[in-house]
Amino acid sequence: MSEEIRRLLGQRLAVGFDGYVIPEEYRALVREYKIGNTVLFRRNVRDFGQLKALCADLRELISGETGLEPFILIDEECGSVSRLAHIAAQTPCAMAIGATDDPENAYRIGRLIGEELRAVGVNFNNAPDLDCFTNPDNTVIGNRSFSGDPQKAALFGVRYAQGLMDAGVIACGKHFPGHGDTAQDSHLDLPVVEKDAETVRKTELVPFQAAIDAGIDAIMSSHVVFPAFEPERVPSTVSRRVMTGLLRDEMGFGGLIVSDGMEMNAVMNLFGIEEATRRALEAGVDVAEICHSAEQAASTMRLLLAAYEDGRLDHAQARESFERIAAKKATLPPPTGDADFFGNAAQRELARGIMDAAVKVLHAPGGEALPAVGRDALFIGLPARAATLANDDVPLDAAARLAVIFGARYGRVDGEETAKVVVAVFARHPGRGALAERVSRLAASGAKVIAVGMNTPTCLTGLPESVWQVGAWQYDDLAVGAVARRLGGKAL
Repeated sequence: MSEEIRRLLGQRLAVGFDGYVIPEEYRALVREYKIGNTVLFRRNVRDFGQLKALCADLRELISGETGLEPFILIDEECGSVSRLAHIAAQTPCAMAIGATDDPENAYRIGRLIGEELRAVGVNFNNAPDLDCFTNPDNTVIGNRSFSGDPQKAALFGVRYAQGLMDAGVIACGKHFPGHGDTAQDSHLDLPVVEKDAETVRKTELVPFQAAIDAGIDAIMSSHVVFPAFEPERVPSTVSRRVMTGLLRDEMGFGGLIVSDGMEMNAVMNLFGIEEATRRALEAGVDVAEICHSAEQAASTMRLLLAAYEDGRLDHAQARESFERIAAKKATLPPPTGDADFFGNAAQRELARGIMDAAVKVLHAPGGEALPAVGRDALFIGLPARAATLANDDVPLDAAARLAVIFGARYGRVDGEETAKVVVAVFARHPGRGALAERVSRLAASGAKVIAVGMNTPTCLTGLPESVWQVGAWQYDDLAVGAVARRLGGKAL
């Protein structure tokens, strides 16, 4: 197969790798198959200097082999789905931003993240999340959604995207047609949304249509089945009815369509990575993400080249996608390379202020103010646990951290300690039931209990009426500090 065809099809993949430098097998992959794009994860990020150098090396390698700048993709949403939080500004999650009721906060965080990404050389962000959180059993989206209200999710998602784009970074709304009403994680299983088309149009599609109308650069597909649009019940990523018929023809999207990770079980278990990728491209996806393996990317390219030769990949469609990709790459501004735009004091203070505004009392018994929390309080709770494989798991025990901040006691969930004031930290966790039982016993004994939800408010359901409920939205140091300040502590 000619080098021209390899360049044509190589632009259709974004391939990831392990490590802080480009491994030799990845260089060989790019040289052989003219891979045009890459996708980075936390496993590729050590510090600012390393990441900046890595992005520069990727640009030199890929542009030298393909003649086009690469898309350097990353999932830097905000909150828990972050590849940079350990070295840059920790940011409030989408649901926390939504809780401030100020859509300009979404713009501010989008702009902040865009400035950080452009500083290191990343030019394509797989964000914002445009899903509507309408299913309380949904763990894969949860607090990654701005809201369960389609209009609010649309308003905040569009402003976030505009912040990214104003910083010179491609914004990619996800996960089309929607992942907010699923009870399964598509990393593991195949979710199905059994809604009629009109309901989907009035809910899931509202934020995506708003983003399209506002000129968003890219849309990411979901590996979710929507039988209302795809009667053959295949995932949206590999459905031409969804990717082309719905997204392009009906909704009028003319930008880039990018797939979610093709190694995810929802598509891999049905077709294998290679065939799933071919089906995705044939359905209308412009760029498919193969996030982990150069070997799988190579076998996928061999299949794509064969499919192009025997007509299983439409030549005109392949050329159209290539031209769409090339046109967008021609508009990419160069990276700033400026460390002053990466986790600076003003960015951290901005994020902290928005997080402080997000932490709210969701329920107060009899409308009473929160009890005073001091050194005589008891803190109990659950340690951090990733709610979805999209998150990078960072160990943290918020209750223990808060106890240190207040100079107070830290108790076990299954312990018998008592106190006049108790702060209980909840999250989505297998131990939630045991913690809820302990809270009920403490409240029945006369203790004033403050339940802090460090995830969606659904983690606070079923608690006694006498318990105060505080929404803190995410489980990380940024939220811990905001909770401490809300309870009267002096956390930095």
